[in-house]
Amino acid sequence: MEGIEAVSDKRKAIERVNSHVGHKLLNHQNTHFSNVNRTVPVWWLDIPVRKVGQQLHFLLRRRDGSVIWLRCPPGTLDSSDFRYRSDTDVVSLELETGTRFLRDRHSRHSFSQYVELEFPGI
Repeated sequence: MEGIEAVSDKRKAIERVNSHVGHKLLNHQNTHFSNVNRTVPVWWLDIPVRKVGQQLHFLLRRRDGSVIWLRCPPGTLDSSDFRYRSDTDVVSLELETGTRFLRDRHSRHSFSQYVELEFPGI
């Protein structure tokens, strides 16, 4: 379960993007939020399998507070190359923050082509 701070940051990040685009494009159902993991330099995202065929938005908060917005078109996660967790019925992503920026550690798929915008700290 997300902590109160993460929920607040997700809400603020969604508001920032929606304000930028001028309408309510992002919401809590189509948007996934992640802070950089404290022990491993990745953003972890667990995407329910029922959402795999939909357009998804990822808001990735850097340690400096800035947020990267990824807009992933429908079908982005359809590949069987992604790590599937049967215990929770999710596709589990670990997007790297370092030299292999935005590459999933398991599938080696790069998400850099989906970067829509980066916002300063929230």
